[in-house]
Amino acid sequence: MNAITFISDFGQKDWFVPAVKAEILKINPEVNIIDITHNVAPFDIKQAAFILKMVYKNFPDGTIHLAVVDPGVGSKRKPIIVFSDRYYFVGPDNGIFSYIYDKDSVVYEINVQRNVSYTFHARDIFGPVAAKLSIGIDIKKLGKRIYRYTKFPFPSIKRQKGKIFGEIIYIDSFGNLITNIPVKFLLKNIYIEDFDKVNVKKFYALGKPKEVFAVPGSSKFYEIVCFKERADERLKIKAGHKVVGIL
Repeated sequence: MNAITFISDFGQKDWFVPAVKAEILKINPEVNIIDITHNVAPFDIKQAAFILKMVYKNFPDGTIHLAVVDPGVGSKRKPIIVFSDRYYFVGPDNGIFSYIYDKDSVVYEINVQRNVSYTFHARDIFGPVAAKLSIGIDIKKLGKRIYRYTKFPFPSIKRQKGKIFGEIIYIDSFGNLITNIPVKFLLKNIYIEDFDKVNVKKFYALGKPKEVFAVPGSSKFYEIVCFKERADERLKIKAGHKVVGIL
């Protein structure tokens, strides 16, 4: 019995999340459904892709990751199953799985039954397919293999004369600004566009009150933080803001 994780932009106010879980439990009453988050910013596919990249490997091999941030629901975008790196992924073909694809990934377009909603594929297609995978139904019986699917690149860095040019790619619940500069580069400090230079420290508690600084994060990327405050509010910057790491 595999576990099913669930990530979406549905929030917690409405019936959407429990409705999907109910359809899963009809097929596999014993499956363990684990919520990653349902607070992805509405329609923010790249945010969901990054969260999935950060967490999917923490689960046991064979875990089924159900990911639904689907502004194109009801359109011609394909519903898909992906098998990659010993995990299954179920959701829309809109790039949400971009950061988990590798050269060995296989992708199947789901066989869709008639009389499904045009607006709630998570309940009518994706949840049931995840449940069928969890009871051992072969992926080949659920769809046909395809070789073209939507994929966008991970935000790239650029190295030039002792500098690494990057950007903020994610803001976590504490207001920490996660960059795309990997911690394998030993930075002395980071310049933030429209702000100033910040020093790199080993961990959060080394910062002084209201001091903005950077740490090598558990995400394996550098994070810009403010000890016991929100760095995003202090700096008034959002994802996409440019940064420069100094080697």
